[in-house]
Amino acid sequence: MKNVFVCLVLASLSVLAAEPLPDTFEEMVPMPDGTKLYTYGIRPAPGVKCPIVIQRNPYVKEQPVDRAAFANSQRGNLARGYAYLIQHCRGCGMSEGDWVAYESERTDGLTLLDWVRKLPWYNGEIFLEGGSYLSSVHWAYLDTNPPDVKGACLAIQEVDRYNLIYRNGFFKIGLHGNWFVDGYKKKNHALQRDKSVTFADFPLCDFPRRYWGEAVPALDNVIAHPRADDPFWRSRAPGSGVDYRRALLDSTMPILLQTGFYDIYTEGICDMWRETPSARRANCALLVDAYDHGGNLAKDMKGTRGEFPGGARWNEGVAPVDWFDYCRTGRPCAKALPGRMRYYALWENRWVVEESLQDGARRIDLPLGTGERTWTYDPKRSLPEFPGSGGICFGGMRIQPQPGFRDDVVSFILPPQTEQLDVRGRMRASLAVTSDCEDTCFYVRVSVRKDDGKWYLLRDDITSLCADGSDYTPGTEKRIAFRFADHAFRLEKGDCLRVDVASACRQFAPHGNVKGLQATVREPKVAHNAIRAEGSMLTLFVLP
Repeated sequence: MKNVFVCLVLASLSVLAAEPLPDTFEEMVPMPDGTKLYTYGIRPAPGVKCPIVIQRNPYVKEQPVDRAAFANSQRGNLARGYAYLIQHCRGCGMSEGDWVAYESERTDGLTLLDWVRKLPWYNGEIFLEGGSYLSSVHWAYLDTNPPDVKGACLAIQEVDRYNLIYRNGFFKIGLHGNWFVDGYKKKNHALQRDKSVTFADFPLCDFPRRYWGEAVPALDNVIAHPRADDPFWRSRAPGSGVDYRRALLDSTMPILLQTGFYDIYTEGICDMWRETPSARRANCALLVDAYDHGGNLAKDMKGTRGEFPGGARWNEGVAPVDWFDYCRTGRPCAKALPGRMRYYALWENRWVVEESLQDGARRIDLPLGTGERTWTYDPKRSLPEFPGSGGICFGGMRIQPQPGFRDDVVSFILPPQTEQLDVRGRMRASLAVTSDCEDTCFYVRVSVRKDDGKWYLLRDDITSLCADGSDYTPGTEKRIAFRFADHAFRLEKGDCLRVDVASACRQFAPHGNVKGLQATVREPKVAHNAIRAEGSMLTLFVLP
């Protein structure tokens, strides 16, 4: 019997080996400067013209594709009649050159489109797919509105480069900074990398030269321009991202946007949708689920009410090929409704369809309490590490530590809710604060305690006394405002809200407590900060 089994296995392997490999290919595609980018793909059948799906990816290994495994992974696309093509971004995987985030994606992407048009099986239809940076490589050139790009499925990436790098003038270490460091010229093993240097060191402007030993215009430039209204962000200087800003507005193909309420670009993608005229939105759709940038909840959320029954991971929300079929045939695409935003309301556990997510019509102001709370902020001390992030950095929803878990974090617990509230849009906060420094920063985090006794992160934000461009006189009270990223969730009767206030968060470069360009501060000061609870409040916008 054993010999019979062995013979059957060998016979099966012989049959598999005899089967022809699907029509896969690999090629080094030359760019205008002579750099060659590793590109591979598959098409349904030889001699048949077909639509082509393109993905460009920097997160790849330095090894050629397993063509058999790749062919197997593309069975679904092949069955629907689509060819699929993947290119390793410049300086990544098997491609030549140096990867400097965003720098070459426009030229390389347009060059790839021209190359695809010369393929013998090109039928005049190109479709774009990607998530996060894999979306950004396409946003880089969509303002040119290529007529043969018939549709795109672009997830978890917005087009305003400023928002990717800053929040109200604060450099995002936990999002752009560390990510840029990991990718910069990653195949250049001769390049200096001094890992003792951090973005929390003063001055921030010296980071590139101290870390790599060379100037890095794409990072030097953005560090030098922390204000959103700076003309730099509308220039063509390295790092500005000006080519991306009108990608959705200046293109006409149907685009499916996907994100999550705990994604790092939640607010930016919702802003893109709101700012797009209804005529442009008519053939596009937006899907927002409950999850974070990786399509997951954090590990400490498992087995809790935070697991949100009925939610869909972003990469399971709508299969790109279903959206592409809609683009080609007009066949309805379940879950993605043209001209509409479909979002998952947390703790309501239901999907809602609207034109866009707006602030709820009913405003509720919740005072933080009474008395004054004080703390000391030392920029050279280890910065507070808050679990998770409320839609502006990595981390997603996390269970929070107990109130006042550090001496430089003050917590306000609001009275239990007396009614059920369905919160919509962008919550706000207003703090009455004082400091003994001419400028300093304030970080706010809002959490909710449900009936399981755990504190769940809702939203967070950061700003400074002089972020609005005004001066501050030390010792005087000033009201500073916060506007949080978009959200949709239910507060049930008995739920408690909590507001934590600090002057720093490890996700952001520390403020030096002096007025002026923070990136050039070499000698930070220690600030003694205070908040008056009576003059401070959290504002909710809820459904009537």
